[in-house]
Amino acid sequence: MHASEVVKCPQCGSDEIRATYTNGHDADRVVRQRRCLACQHRWYTAELAVSLAVVGWERKEPSGKSVPVLRVPVDLAVGSDAV
Repeated sequence: MHASEVVKCPQCGSDEIRATYTNGHDADRVVRQRRCLACQHRWYTAELAVSLAVVGWERKEPSGKSVPVLRVPVDLAVGSDAV
């Protein structure tokens, strides 16, 4: 996730979020537990490697900096559909 990207609580939409745990042992499997300071909701996020073909660049206003963005949605298979 890019530093300028804001993580919002899926429960209440607040951007007052903290990562309470990160499994920093496996570079290819980064999972974080996050907690919303507004409503105390907890959830997990995962970082995954994607092909360069799905990454583009977008200029953010007002700073004018270019940041990486996904060109296509990335869906994760869960349960019996998992790879």
